[in-house]
This record gives sequence, C-alpha cells and structure tokens, in this order.
Amino acid sequence: MKQKKPNMRLTHVSEVIELSPHLRRIVVAGDNLKDFPVGKEGSYVKVVLQEDDVIELKMRSYTIRFFNQKTNELALDFVVNRHNGPATNWAMNARVGDSVIIAGPGPMKMTNYDHHSYLLVGDLTSVNAINGYVPRFKKDADVRAIVSVPTRADIIEMDYDDSLNTEWFIEDEATATLEEKVIETARDMSKDTHVFLGLEARTIRSLRPVLQDDIGFSRLNVSAVGYWKKGVDADRFGAQKKANPL
Repeated sequence: MKQKKPNMRLTHVSEVIELSPHLRRIVVAGDNLKDFPVGKEGSYVKVVLQEDDVIELKMRSYTIRFFNQKTNELALDFVVNRHNGPATNWAMNARVGDSVIIAGPGPMKMTNYDHHSYLLVGDLTSVNAINGYVPRFKKDADVRAIVSVPTRADIIEMDYDDSLNTEWFIEDEATATLEEKVIETARDMSKDTHVFLGLEARTIRSLRPVLQDDIGFSRLNVSAVGYWKKGVDADRFGAQKKANPL
C-alpha cells in the first residue's frame, strides 16, 4: 500500500517570539493554510528545509502549539542555543517574511483521552505535546506532568492551569535526576496509568524498563517519542530509531 504523501504548504513567517533563553516561537501564515485542520494542538508538522548548495530537502518534526483559523497562522516552538542543526539554525535566523514549507499534520501519539490516570514526561522539545494533551483529558482524571527545562527562565505559560498537575524540573537547580523524579511520581499512581514520554532517547531507554518492570505499568500503555539524542544529529538518529525503535 502506497504511503500517502504529506500535504505540502508554502507559508511565510508572520511573527517571531522569544519565549525563553532556549525556546523561540515561529508563527507562519499564508493562504495555503486555509484548509489546515483545527484541533491539532499537540500533533506535529514537518518543517521542510533546504540548506545552501544542497539539493536534498531536510524535514524536521515540530509540535503544533496553536493554529488560528481566522488568521491562518500556525505556531511552532524551536529549541535554540543548545545545539546546531538545519532546523535550529533556520529558526535562529528566521525573520518575518521568510518562506518555509510546512507538511502535515501528522497523527497524535496518544489517542485515548477518557482514561482515569495519565503520566506525561517531557522537555522543551515536547512541551507542546503535553500542552496539547492535558486539556483533552477528563476533568476528574489523575493527570501528572513533569517537564524538564534547562533553567527557571525556560518555564513557559501553558494553555491550561499548570499549577494543578504540572511540575517543572529545572535542570540547573536539580538535586536529583529526572529519572528519580519520574519514578518517585509514578510509584503511587494506578498500575493502568497511560504514560507519555517525550524526551532524549537515552533517558527514555533508562526510564521505560523501570516504569514497566519495577513500577508495573503495562508496556501497551506507554507511548514513547525520542525527540532527540545527545551527540547525534537528527538524520543519524532517525536511522537509529528505524533500526532499533524506542
């Protein structure tokens, strides 16, 4: 069966917002977004890039923060000042009026929003996935989110009241590891909790067996997305994930 080609949309940068020392919001707009589906916050699109003197296009996945149907504006947040790469470098230099192709959107990683217990763990690369998921859950669900950020200045405003169920793990102030914090939180949660992990690949590989084997969460209820891998560029990491899925 032929895989459906993603819908390519030529857009332009309409706004650039410095959210934090390590997060930059790029808002793109254009008539080609008129038929972009609503309600996809937390899903992803592909940003299509072409480097100078390189024919091959590069595609990078970024999570949707919001889509404004009235203005045809789509907001994506890029991690900056932590590493180099085609998408990061593009985001660092993006200016209002610049053209960029957007493909997608793709499917949500989590699709069951009627459960009674959720644990979501992410970092700056997946904070918008958590932002998109939490408002979908039932009001009386036990929802616990842990978001790892480099500094206190990287805490951003969410589209829900994060004071109720979200803990910001501040890396440069932490006295324990993120893994230890997650395990401590998970220990008193229901064994049929649905889990989302959107983290650096090695962190997922260390957390997943503990959550499944020691805590007792079912592997069928654990959704893991390795958004990046320390010391490995996105192209090589993509090939590694295909050969050895998380």
